[in-house]
Amino acid sequence: MFNSIIINLSPIFLLFLILQNSDSAKQCYSGQNKRYVQKQCSSGSLDIDYVCHKYSCEEGRSPFVLRTCAPKSAVQCNAGSRICLFSKGKGKCHVCDKDFCND
Repeated sequence: MFNSIIINLSPIFLLFLILQNSDSAKQCYSGQNKRYVQKQCSSGSLDIDYVCHKYSCEEGRSPFVLRTCAPKSAVQCNAGSRICLFSKGKGKCHVCDKDFCND
């Protein structure tokens, strides 16, 4: 009986491992400069793949670092790049697909 339970649970465990290793972030850091917190990207109601963003704006009138999560299909670091451009800074966007990779 114990062997049959293991055999029945094997596909479930395999599915769990596959889902854990998908190229999508479930949680990212979110916030500005040194004030950021852990954030769950999805409420779980929609099946959307997320990535973590870290946008750094240097020079200009107001340097900043912005961290957030966004749908994989979204424009990368859109909000950060617009703010940086407005303040005449130079920005760079880092996008990653692992949990908390935007530290």
